[in-house]
Amino acid sequence: MDGRQSFGFMKQLLLAFLIFSSISSIAQIAFVDSSLTWEQLAKKAKDENKLVFIHVEGSGCEQCNTVATQGFSSPILKEKFAKNFVSTRVNIESKNGLKFAEKFKIPHPLISLFVDADGNVLHKYVGSTSSGITYAQQADMAISKIGQKPFAAYEKQYEAGERSPAFIREFITRQKEMQMPIDRLLDEYAGMLTIDSLQNFETVKFIYKQSPTVDSRIYKAIQAVTPRKIIDSIYKNIPYPEAVAINNGIIGSTFRKAVKTKDQNLVFQLSSFIQGTYGNDYEVGYMASQRNLNQYMHAIKDTAQYIMGVSNFINHHYMMLSVDSLKRIDAKQLARQPKTQHNGGPGVTSSVVSFPPPSQFYHIELNEHAWHFYEMSNRKSDLEKALMWSKKSIEWFDELNKGKNHPMTLGNPAYLDTYAHLLYKLGHKEEAIVWQTKAVEASKAAKQPFPTIEKELAKMKAGTL
Repeated sequence: MDGRQSFGFMKQLLLAFLIFSSISSIAQIAFVDSSLTWEQLAKKAKDENKLVFIHVEGSGCEQCNTVATQGFSSPILKEKFAKNFVSTRVNIESKNGLKFAEKFKIPHPLISLFVDADGNVLHKYVGSTSSGITYAQQADMAISKIGQKPFAAYEKQYEAGERSPAFIREFITRQKEMQMPIDRLLDEYAGMLTIDSLQNFETVKFIYKQSPTVDSRIYKAIQAVTPRKIIDSIYKNIPYPEAVAINNGIIGSTFRKAVKTKDQNLVFQLSSFIQGTYGNDYEVGYMASQRNLNQYMHAIKDTAQYIMGVSNFINHHYMMLSVDSLKRIDAKQLARQPKTQHNGGPGVTSSVVSFPPPSQFYHIELNEHAWHFYEMSNRKSDLEKALMWSKKSIEWFDELNKGKNHPMTLGNPAYLDTYAHLLYKLGHKEEAIVWQTKAVEASKAAKQPFPTIEKELAKMKAGTL
């Protein structure tokens, strides 16, 4: 990964960090010395009757580590982690980090492990986040698994030849919890099922919750054999967020497989699935399916197809939108949000399931595509187009957050940074420096200064960007 690509990845994390982070500056998880070996950590955990929390990071993404620090700084974690965990934070490139990676089969950084003192991994979280709540939830999941059969025991049973349907089902569940690939196990499970079992509500719901790819043996079997009313009833009889999670899981697993295999036919199958999840709302479904195609072209680095697809998509769907249009989209989404029933004593009360306003994804997407054009193209026409999108993302962000006491009082630093970079690449160096200076000031005003933005400003001034 070259410098520009690395910065692009960090930039996306920066954007998510600045939008969703809570503002806190004092670390709340008490990490022990990173040089402590596993044996020392295990002994300490046994002596204190605790689990071990291991966050493995790397040097390749400074921003990822900053994001994790912000999450670990949440005050809600202090008591929970002090009471239940001996916590360490190691770099995978260090001598100690390499030993942890070998012991726990860690393929890459940005993985958090929750391990008992005997070395059994109870739970795994992949990635880094500025959300303290997320780390608290992951910790609770780990704590809830204390006393359960260790994952390693399932692996030994499987290697020894255990293949009963009940065991395979349990093994699939544990692998999914550990965020490990389950395609092979799912296909194996599919081979054990009868036609009658594929007409059973609970069996089909279990399979859907495992995020099968749309070209998998088991997904195709369900589509061929399971009555439509059973599939529909799954979505109608579970909470709305859970139904959304099922669809997102299928979409995510299929997308990752399509990218890995560069299977364009699979992407088209996925686009059809995405379209179908929106029911009668054809226009919104079509936009979602087109976004998927554009993301695929970017992921496989098909520059020509990506630039053409994104240009057509934004020109057709975005350039005629106004801030008022986006506000109407938010209002429509709010009206459509399902209500959940709560029996809180006498009578039943209703509350709305909260989802983020769709308008924010429009300016996020514009900024993202503008940045990708900056990375991928040297053509003046492409860069000028991206500059126009970047400017609109800045305007939309400012207008939609006006009067909402948003912490980014001087604008979104990531958006300002994109605009400055495009100006620089187009040869407008002095104007670029002005806008990059605004990005630095905006990040400081949001109480989230980022050295990367300041380093880019220094490069612009030196003419070395």
